[in-house]
Amino acid sequence: MSAGRVLIIVDDEWMATLLVRFLEQAGYLVENTREARQGFDRARRAIPDCVICDVQLPDIDGFWVVRRIRTEQGPVSQVPLALLAQADDVPSRLQGLRIGADVIITKPFRDEEVVAQVGALIAMVNRLRRKRDSVLDHPPSSRIGGAAVFHGDLAEFSVATALALLEMERRTGVLKVKDNDGRREIVYEVLDGALARVLDNGKRADPIDIIRETMRWQGGRFAFESTEVAAAILRQGIGVLLLEAMRREDETNR
Repeated sequence: MSAGRVLIIVDDEWMATLLVRFLEQAGYLVENTREARQGFDRARRAIPDCVICDVQLPDIDGFWVVRRIRTEQGPVSQVPLALLAQADDVPSRLQGLRIGADVIITKPFRDEEVVAQVGALIAMVNRLRRKRDSVLDHPPSSRIGGAAVFHGDLAEFSVATALALLEMERRTGVLKVKDNDGRREIVYEVLDGALARVLDNGKRADPIDIIRETMRWQGGRFAFESTEVAAAILRQGIGVLLLEAMRREDETNR
């Protein structure tokens, strides 16, 4: 039994050969394409368990692939994605994370790093889906009116996990979080898996500050419902916001 299916979108023949070898030895079924358009079309048809894409491609670039996958309707938008970039190319690494890559693998890479990252991404998706299924009011095939609803206790399902799930599944709707006393309500408005707006008791608030605070809550309740969300001037990647919130927390606790 294979460990999963991985699509590699890499033009460099030697690099592609190494990636295929590493992953096949680790038990993955691997397919390689060389161009952005071809890779996106293959991802959309095959729905692999993970995509590895190089920033440098002959027809367009890896950023285009990331954007197309993340904005496409259907299950391909949820596929975990690792972007290959040069270690000293900080702008490309940051841009990749902002537009929806889950991790950046720097070049030159080591075989064990690639295998570990792919395994971690696939495991993360499986954990999030199990978490989602544990708090769904209704199974996906029988959601009332087509609206996905899930709720639960923050002691068992953190704000960070809920937000990561919404980004992974490219959801649109409203996540409401209340503290134990019910006097504080935080509203995260999510549009196609990106954060559109955050409200603290009805007032607009800074996303990173609120994420940091709600991640510290030891209790409380949360509920998400799929609903229309007004278009936002600035939509922010949830993964990038979570990373920045955690970075600031680490600095504060040192």
